[in-house]
Amino acid sequence: MHACMKFAKIRANIVILQESWMRDENITILHLSFICIKSNIQKTQVRVLIFVMKNARKFICTSRSDIVNSKDIQAIMIVNDKFSNEILLLNIYNEKAQNAEKKQSYMIERKLAKIRLNNDQKVIIAEDFNVHHSWWNAKIANLIRTKALVNWVRMHDCNLINTLNINTYHSYFERSSSVIDLAFASRSVQNYIKNWHVNEDADTEFDHEVILFTIVTEKMKLVENSLNVSYNLQKVNWKKFNMHLQKTKKKMIIKMQRTINLKTKVIYLIEYIKSAVKLFVFKQRICVKLKLWWNDELIEMQKALSSRKRIWKRCKTDDAWTEIMRM
Repeated sequence: MHACMKFAKIRANIVILQESWMRDENITILHLSFICIKSNIQKTQVRVLIFVMKNARKFICTSRSDIVNSKDIQAIMIVNDKFSNEILLLNIYNEKAQNAEKKQSYMIERKLAKIRLNNDQKVIIAEDFNVHHSWWNAKIANLIRTKALVNWVRMHDCNLINTLNINTYHSYFERSSSVIDLAFASRSVQNYIKNWHVNEDADTEFDHEVILFTIVTEKMKLVENSLNVSYNLQKVNWKKFNMHLQKTKKKMIIKMQRTINLKTKVIYLIEYIKSAVKLFVFKQRICVKLKLWWNDELIEMQKALSSRKRIWKRCKTDDAWTEIMRM
């Protein structure tokens, strides 16, 4: 997971993960560059996570647990002023139910099929569906677990984003490959999605490939994200902070009353809060000890493993497999 996030830091603004590492109470890794969004589930380990870059300026992401709140599927809304309405992103892990006797045994049948969106809702659904269809893999003769997914994407006028017949999963022990990591988008947003591809240089030690695609947007003007800067909130004197706000509040109110422009009022309010932050809230000092344990030796080992895996994916010979196992 560290390898995946290290790669994402220079390549992605939003990272969608399934079957991620989790501790008890759904605690996962922290990253200085990303905010983690997860489902609000208690006493059950969540299987899907979304990381959003802290300094992303072109969009805002918010969790939408009101649409779905499950350990195997999560929803976030992506807001950007280029689109007439927001893009709903669904992150899915199609896990089989623990109770094998249930007719609706997979998550798509249990949860996704029950989600009904407005006709004008822009939507992207992505990731580990574990279903097999000739729509995305021409080698498939017998369809496996596809009915519920295909019905849902057609009902919501979605098209496949994947490039056809590109393997996204490699079972190194079974020595087989397949297309099970998928992405679909509604027609209203599909034209904004560019450059879907598998990045073979990103070796994360997982059986699943790292998949990238771009949502093309225009730059929007937003209030600067306060998470761009890391503050040491533990050392803030909140009593003095509050006293300063109370002391300067009257002057700020008088200033705001002089204008009827709402945007100008917001700017005055931001300046009012920033003045207190500047005096009483100090920035974190990042030292060498705070860096991850990643080093140059691990980088070289990762590159070598990635190279040997690429060779195995193309030829799947015993010699190529032996070279992987020597790492």
